[in-house]
Amino acid sequence: MKITFSLFIALVCFLLISCNKPTAKYDPQGYDTSTVNSLIRYSTGLLRKNPDSAIYFLNNTLTQSIALNYEKGIGESYEFLGVANFYKFRYDTAKAYHHKAYTIFEKAGNKNLMALVLYSLSYDYSLTHELHKALGYAEKARVLYEETGNYISLYDCIEGLAYLHKQLHNSETVDSLMKEMVHVAEKTGNNKKIANSYYNLGSYYIDQAYLNLAIEAFYKALNIAEESGDSVEIANAMGSVGLANLYLQEYRKAIDYYLSQELILKRQNNLYELSITYTNLGEAFNSLKEFETGLAYHLKALNLRQNMNFKLAISNSLHNVAYTYYLMNDSTDLALSYVRRSLAIDHEIENYPGFSRNYMLMGNLEIQKKDYPAGINHLEESLKLAKKYGETNVMLETSGMLSTLYADRNEFEKAFRNLIINTTLSDSIVSGRNVKKITQLEMQHAFDKKQNVLELNHLQETMQFETTLRRNRIMIVFSLVVVTLIGITGIVIYKSYLKSRKADKEKEALLREIHHRVKNNLMVISSLLNLQSGTITDDHTKSAVKESQSRVKSMALIHQLLYQSDKFARIDFHKYLEQLMASLQSTYCSPDFEISYYVKADDLNIDIDTAIPLGLITNELATNAYKYAFADSRKGSIQIDFFRTPDHMCRLRIADNGKGLPEGFDPDSSSTLGLKLVRILTKQIKAKLNYTSGAGTEFNIIFPEHV
Repeated sequence: MKITFSLFIALVCFLLISCNKPTAKYDPQGYDTSTVNSLIRYSTGLLRKNPDSAIYFLNNTLTQSIALNYEKGIGESYEFLGVANFYKFRYDTAKAYHHKAYTIFEKAGNKNLMALVLYSLSYDYSLTHELHKALGYAEKARVLYEETGNYISLYDCIEGLAYLHKQLHNSETVDSLMKEMVHVAEKTGNNKKIANSYYNLGSYYIDQAYLNLAIEAFYKALNIAEESGDSVEIANAMGSVGLANLYLQEYRKAIDYYLSQELILKRQNNLYELSITYTNLGEAFNSLKEFETGLAYHLKALNLRQNMNFKLAISNSLHNVAYTYYLMNDSTDLALSYVRRSLAIDHEIENYPGFSRNYMLMGNLEIQKKDYPAGINHLEESLKLAKKYGETNVMLETSGMLSTLYADRNEFEKAFRNLIINTTLSDSIVSGRNVKKITQLEMQHAFDKKQNVLELNHLQETMQFETTLRRNRIMIVFSLVVVTLIGITGIVIYKSYLKSRKADKEKEALLREIHHRVKNNLMVISSLLNLQSGTITDDHTKSAVKESQSRVKSMALIHQLLYQSDKFARIDFHKYLEQLMASLQSTYCSPDFEISYYVKADDLNIDIDTAIPLGLITNELATNAYKYAFADSRKGSIQIDFFRTPDHMCRLRIADNGKGLPEGFDPDSSSTLGLKLVRILTKQIKAKLNYTSGAGTEFNIIFPEHV
């Protein structure tokens, strides 16, 4: 080993002396193919750490190879000159060198070197956002690696293909490539590749919202990397575990992992991965509301990416800086300037998912500036693009914002439609407290290096189970949409006839028939939901269907009372409350529960526009009381009061003498569909919602008598 190193030093010194001769820059005398090969190997060790030195030496080896007519040396010099320029972010220069190298290797028929250059070209074109060209070169490289049985390089190629197909939103192909990647990594017998395959698999599961599977894959990667001592894979694993903690909202833990990763990446001079680490650190500090620190990390990431001239990454960093300024509240104009710069790059490279994120942010910023029409337009455009390109997080945030905005503007149909989108996505991403508990146990188990490795069939069973749950939830949401549309249709029809109504018996009969048919249609939906619940085995899904059925019945009851009444515009709300509570009692109170209810109400007739939201609110709060308030004692009472106050307001009180709300539970920030619906409907009727909890729970809804 010492002799080889001494030879390298002698060769480098000889080369430097030759370059300083006044008569000629290069002197091929004394060089042979062995010397050229040694210098090329030496130069490749400098590619990442010192690309300028690598370029200097490779230009020398190229000159010597040409003088010796040594085609392999010429081709490899071109290949590694391309790589060195790639690390200098000169992507067009890198392409030119790699095309020259491919021509030489193709002529020689060297498949392994042809594949190497094709894969390099794939990287070149991907970073200039010519993704289809990059994909073509990577596919050609894959075929050659398969022919030669070079599994190490084949693994790298499949990893690159997965990245490209992900950018092109070919989700089915990405899924197939991820499975193939793990299989090929195991064929290599190389721990570094096996660790990397689990790292990639975990990242894929994160994107698909399978957080528990992601955690498992990440810790497999970390354990293998620690055993092998490979710093690159340890850095990858540190970052991925940090990402998992970020998703679990364990921000301090995430920061610790990212700071450990930063130290490794700085030693490696891995600037792109370092920019990702800075981005994640920025997000973690923002989540802790330490915005100044978060902004500093996002600006660090932006600076690195601008030096690399990687436009897609620059756009993302500009968006992150803009979003941080948005969170700081007092920097709206500055945030808008960054988001416009990000959008300009998105237009240049046709980054459609970037449009959705930036339109969402621009909409939020315009809302912050009280420009509501412009803000809503940008949010609607963001939601449309997010649906098209599968940007789940954007859909979640945008639909939630639109739901609140439309509720404030009394556009109930639009508010409810966006609420359904938001609730569906919330349910499908990660299921809250239980998942967090499970994943934390998995983390501890992995750190102790005692976790059991799940077999492939178990993973498939888990994914199949989650798919079934998703399908059931979609059915529930579909039913809710149908119910809502029928209800809204009934209201619209009713209002249209109400405006033109005269004291005409024929039209009265028609209105009576409308309410009768709407009531019948709602009861048909209720029956369908009842039938559907009989086919569902999952308790959580079955409960959700049951709640949907209860909501339908509460609306049907209003139309039934209007049909039975001589007054088609208003209903006796005391009578409605009695019948609603009787229905809920029969639905939720089993024989082993001793729960009674009491209704006390003034003689008040409520118009339909107020009655439907108020009925749904009563249904939601009373249902919650039946389901949760008496779980421990199995007996108690529910009191419903409805009366006019001295200041011409109406007050609806729903109270129980149960165990009260759980410690730390805040109905105002609850993400459950029922309480979200209560908040939206309360805003619609311009009401105030108050609650108290101690020896029982009490909700008060206070609204003007003439809403």
